[in-house]
Amino acid sequence: MARTTLEDVAREAGVSKITVSRAFSAPDKVRADTRDQILRVARDLGYAPASRPAPASPARTRTLGLVNPNMGNPFFGRLTREITLAAREHGYTVLAFDSYESETLEAESIEKLIEFSVDAIVLSVISSDIDYHPSYLDRLDRAGIPVVLVDRELKAPHSGGVYIDNLDCGYRAGRYMLERGFERLLAVSGPADSMVSIGRMSGLREAIGSRDVALDVVYSDFSFDPAYRALRAYLEDHDWPQGIVGANNQITMAILKLCHEHGITPQRDVHLFSVDDIEYSEVFGLQIPCIRHDLVKIAQQVLELALATIDSPARRGFRSVVRGELRGD
Repeated sequence: MARTTLEDVAREAGVSKITVSRAFSAPDKVRADTRDQILRVARDLGYAPASRPAPASPARTRTLGLVNPNMGNPFFGRLTREITLAAREHGYTVLAFDSYESETLEAESIEKLIEFSVDAIVLSVISSDIDYHPSYLDRLDRAGIPVVLVDRELKAPHSGGVYIDNLDCGYRAGRYMLERGFERLLAVSGPADSMVSIGRMSGLREAIGSRDVALDVVYSDFSFDPAYRALRAYLEDHDWPQGIVGANNQITMAILKLCHEHGITPQRDVHLFSVDDIEYSEVFGLQIPCIRHDLVKIAQQVLELALATIDSPARRGFRSVVRGELRGD
């Protein structure tokens, strides 16, 4: 009787030969349900690997994984583009996934990247809660795939991260508004327990200090629709302030929509300031002062950190903080 081969198992299980091989040599890098199916087929066919490979460093695939929460957000969309272009210059391919602000889709994206045996993962998690600890982080650690965080920080073990100086963003936004003599300000922010929100609102309050300036804060989310609904509800019971600080570009876009609906002219009837620039707003005659972040520079730092962790897997905890540039009106 002919000996059952790896190809036989692959054909019967409906997977590639490399996936079958990986199920035996590196099981942590194969999805649990796929691995179980392969092992069941192997048992049924009487297949056993001829020999186990000697322990060795995993082969490089020269592939990076990238997962972010919303590529519809220009910040993440452009950052993905710049990381991909920078990686190409170093001979790396980037497999990019959008988790669509979904914990389930985020976990599925990570599982796919484990299957693809990427050399490292660049990750912006869906949650801005520093205590967020999805189970896939432990899977990645066991699989020996380093993780570099971007924008949103976690306490969970990782190989380092590149973060925006949120306290500085809020402080400079506050100073800008104070210098123009505004006494009634509103800030529209993400969730109250978000580290990003805490940093930006703390900076704003620090800038105001003990000055006689009224500041209201509407907490919502860093995406368009929740911010729009939260601000609309606030305006049902409050007058428009003299100035509004949008804590990111999506929030500022929601503010602009409500200005349009209420017949309010931005920068005349109410002065807007945005953390993150609103690209091409000048096409519509809007000059919105903002904190602009150099996404090309951030992408380069992210890539350098990812490549360093591939070369030195034990490297942990390197932290880079990036300050933005104030763009006035």
